[in-house]
Amino acid sequence: MNVFIITGTSRGIGEALAAQLMGDDSHHVCCISRAVNENLINLARDNNKRLSYHSFDLNHITAIDDLFAELMGTIQQLPGINAICLINNAGMLSPIAPIEQINAADIVENVTVNLLAPMAMTSSFIRHTLALPVDKRIMNISSASAKYLLPSQSCYSTSKAALDSFTKSVCLEQMNNPNPVKVVSVYPGMVDTQMQTEIRSISRETFSFVDQFIQIAEQDHLQTPAYTAGKLIDILLSPDYGHTAVIEEL
Repeated sequence: MNVFIITGTSRGIGEALAAQLMGDDSHHVCCISRAVNENLINLARDNNKRLSYHSFDLNHITAIDDLFAELMGTIQQLPGINAICLINNAGMLSPIAPIEQINAADIVENVTVNLLAPMAMTSSFIRHTLALPVDKRIMNISSASAKYLLPSQSCYSTSKAALDSFTKSVCLEQMNNPNPVKVVSVYPGMVDTQMQTEIRSISRETFSFVDQFIQIAEQDHLQTPAYTAGKLIDILLSPDYGHTAVIEEL
């Protein structure tokens, strides 16, 4: 049995990851999102697939240890666990504006969801699986925005760049452990998700590059969530996973 814990499964890449991973009868998928995805629950029920759903707001990072206690209660009841994987997929793009136009509360929410929550999830995952002699992997969904900077995206780019640095640091910590957790940060590319819809709705005065993003969508250059999820799963399950800390292309 392979167990996959995925955050941000209410839509987009997270929903596609959960749906595809459920297709294998040897997989059990643990979904985490603030809003429960009834489509995934119905898909699992109608096809007799293994899925558990945990409604949780990642802004409540101090409760993540309690969440993992709940998750492990579910996981420990599963037969013959061979691997446990965590996919830190949940993220948010906003606020999109020059930094002087952004209030402190919006900065805190962005950094909490994009960086602090994955850090806390990683901490809890490693701690709660420390004694398990199984294959353990963490995938952090980052962004090319960590490397290729644009105006009005300072919060998003900064949080994703920090997520990459965090990934590299944890890799160093795990390197010499007898049963290490393999941690990788991945840039998924430009995907047709709510984030892309959001950025195309920003005014030109606020975000001067909005026309380029509109053009990319109009020319059908966006990846589908299903395609992206398939590529991410290929990376996650590859035998050389963990050899590279940051993967910039699928």
